[in-house]
Amino acid sequence: MRSNIFPLPFCRTVALSSRDITSFVISFILIASVMISNNYLAAKPAFAQTACSNLSISKVKASGAQSGNPASSATDNKLDTRWSKKGAGSWIRIDLGSQKTVCRVDIAWYNGIERVNSFSISVSKDTKSYTKIFTGKSSGTTTGLERYDVPDKKARYVKITFTGNNVNNWASITEIDVYGLSSSGSPSPSPTPTPTPTPAPSGSTDKFGIKKIYSTKSGGEEWYMNMNNPTGDKRFNPQNTITMNSDGSWKMKSSKVRMGVYTSSGYSGDKIPTLDHSKIASKGYMLAPNDWKNVEMTMYAKVNTAGSDDNFAPYTRGGRHTGGGAPEGCEGSGYKGDLFFSGKVRFAKEQWHVSYVFTDSKSGTSSIKGKWVGFKFIMYNFIESGKTAVKMELWLDKNNDGKWVKVDENTDRGGWGNEGRECNGAPDQIITWGGPIATFRWDTATNVDFKNLSVREIQPPK
Repeated sequence: MRSNIFPLPFCRTVALSSRDITSFVISFILIASVMISNNYLAAKPAFAQTACSNLSISKVKASGAQSGNPASSATDNKLDTRWSKKGAGSWIRIDLGSQKTVCRVDIAWYNGIERVNSFSISVSKDTKSYTKIFTGKSSGTTTGLERYDVPDKKARYVKITFTGNNVNNWASITEIDVYGLSSSGSPSPSPTPTPTPTPAPSGSTDKFGIKKIYSTKSGGEEWYMNMNNPTGDKRFNPQNTITMNSDGSWKMKSSKVRMGVYTSSGYSGDKIPTLDHSKIASKGYMLAPNDWKNVEMTMYAKVNTAGSDDNFAPYTRGGRHTGGGAPEGCEGSGYKGDLFFSGKVRFAKEQWHVSYVFTDSKSGTSSIKGKWVGFKFIMYNFIESGKTAVKMELWLDKNNDGKWVKVDENTDRGGWGNEGRECNGAPDQIITWGGPIATFRWDTATNVDFKNLSVREIQPPK
């Protein structure tokens, strides 16, 4: 940091006229003002920087509810429950407990891939007088949370009023999140910024109540498995038959599993403009700017029957993994995090389909057969010595008790793999770009239960 003390613009005694003195004083004041202003602006982020973050909900109330679908079901962090009320004008109101600066509202609509809902959002400080801050429609393309940005408004109460949909006259919402500005506006004791270390786990939880290792990027891509009707989600393609278990989890009996998750833009291989890896790396994405890139993929699974020691291998940073070499196979790039049924772990890099390199296997846990385990595969770009590298991490909830432990990590700085020229990349091409599909993969296991899958675009640590 440069010192704010500066030398006077003279060092010897001179005779000054009144005009000279006046000019000097004015110049001195201007210089001092600029420096004070700059100092203030440098210090400002320490207390004025804001973030639109998820707010705690104190209470929820509605104009009424269908039997079995109360208002509380819209704030229970479960996408398989809902609040329902018949009739235009039906409303549900969130009580934040005290006044907050509301900046965003997320709503998950029941049967959201069939119904386009018309609604408004209003806010109030006392429930007596409301200000409407949003009027619009849901997309009709997802059962997950949809984001609605609103003008920043101070309020304690947020009311969503249903005015109709294209299917029937029922207001049905599975989940509501309200976001507010987190800055308190109070200055910190010192304006000197503190270096930011690599962050520890954030402590917040996702829609299933599962701990997030890294925070979701503001406005980033998110996908959560619809535990009530996953096959009704256009963004989820299990590619094989899945059936619901009595406990609400789902069962897969195929021995070759590739369950794909698309971004909100969807997927069409024909719309990928090029499979030249040098050009894709330059753009930063394969299909669209919101391709899956810096992500945290989460799944819970139980292996009931497996013929050999294969592995779960979630992956992304590519599209469909098919073909063999250029050009078709160049769509099949990606990093994979492997959890073997025996408990071993490792990472894989697929430069193209099919060209693999692996890290050495290591022990992550004991055998995972016959019990529920949680598994997270995380990857993100970061800058190191002026170049982009890719960090990968594997985390396990070994005992299904919510206690996550990092069991392996790896960084691709280059020098890993030597067949990148097949797709016009460098021989050891680092896969720095995003891809339109994130995939939950496994082989040989013929009876697997799974639940609470999610893919979130994360804010990479700095």
